[in-house]
Amino acid sequence: LSLTARDTIENLPTDFTRSLSTTQHQQILEAFSRLDLLSQDHNVRFAKLFQLRCLISLLSAKHVVLRAATGSGKTLATILPLLLSPNKTAITVSHL
Repeated sequence: LSLTARDTIENLPTDFTRSLSTTQHQQILEAFSRLDLLSQDHNVRFAKLFQLRCLISLLSAKHVVLRAATGSGKTLATILPLLLSPNKTAITVSHL
């Protein structure tokens, strides 16, 4: 992992990381690893806390309604689960 990815992981809130199961913790690390690999030559910000919570919920087969401001990272929240489950399909409903 890049230094930026490692720094981001290390600075996740402890109340969030303590609430994760071993499987969920592995899923978070895998998401960071894949995102880091895909963004090697680009200046990409790593996942924010709301995106990671969305990832955990979606990987747990829960429905998610995500409402956030323009430019806050909704697209990455949608893409992260697909990086870990490439054989799955996501349906995104967006009001334009």
